Amino acid sequence: MKNHTPHHITNHISSHTPNHKPLAKNNTKNRNKKIQAVGFDFDGTLILSEKIKAQAFAKIFHDLYNINHGLEPFYQKISKEGISRQEKITQLMHHFLKRPPTKKEIKNINQLFTQFYETSLRTCPLFACTNILSELKKKVNFLFLLSLEEKSDVLQILKHCGLHRYFNEVLGGPASKVDNLKHIIKKHHLNPSQIIYVGDKTSDIIACKKVKIKVVLLQKRFNYHTLRETLAADFVFSSLCDLPLDINKYS
Repeated sequence: MKNHTPHHITNHISSHTPNHKPLAKNNTKNRNKKIQAVGFDFDGTLILSEKIKAQAFAKIFHDLYNINHGLEPFYQKISKEGISRQEKITQLMHHFLKRPPTKKEIKNINQLFTQFYETSLRTCPLFACTNILSELKKKVNFLFLLSLEEKSDVLQILKHCGLHRYFNEVLGGPASKVDNLKHIIKKHHLNPSQIIYVGDKTSDIIACKKVKIKVVLLQKRFNYHTLRETLAADFVFSSLCDLPLDINKYS
């Protein structure tokens, strides 16, 4: 792993000038490095929903299986792994019921979760500074949203909360983030260096690094130096409000 120079957790990116080879007259290399697309995670990045999702699963497993203790903390633990909703259901079943779910149970839990998720988020508990999306949209070719939740559920909430107009494309589960990021690269004929992705979990860093996309991590409290050196987040900020609007600062 390359040894990166750490960035400070402020609204400024350190002035690090990489060594470039001389550019050709047509400036092709320079154009290839310009950021063309910006992607955003949804839950925990644009909307305050992680606690709501934990509560949803706790209620569902209480009502269906009489599980009364420990589900919320266990859900919060596995949610950091960057896995799909179906994989979460499977892990919850194994942990609390000691068996895998049936196809019928997965379908039923999925439907109950969707109802709880959409109803609970109708108040639109958005993070501050989501208006940054409109500014970034003016400066790149397109914005995309990539969530692990079901695409149809995310679209419903985006439309209800007025965020759908900012995104040219919305992607979601059950496909993995890695597969969806590969889709973005292939569909839009982009070099990975032309994309940045904004997320809030270590799993977002891992997914982006697998496809060589730059990643911005939003985290308020963590061991900065350990995380930065171990997982190589390209940029780290405390909140959406700290994201630079100058797209060249991400190149």
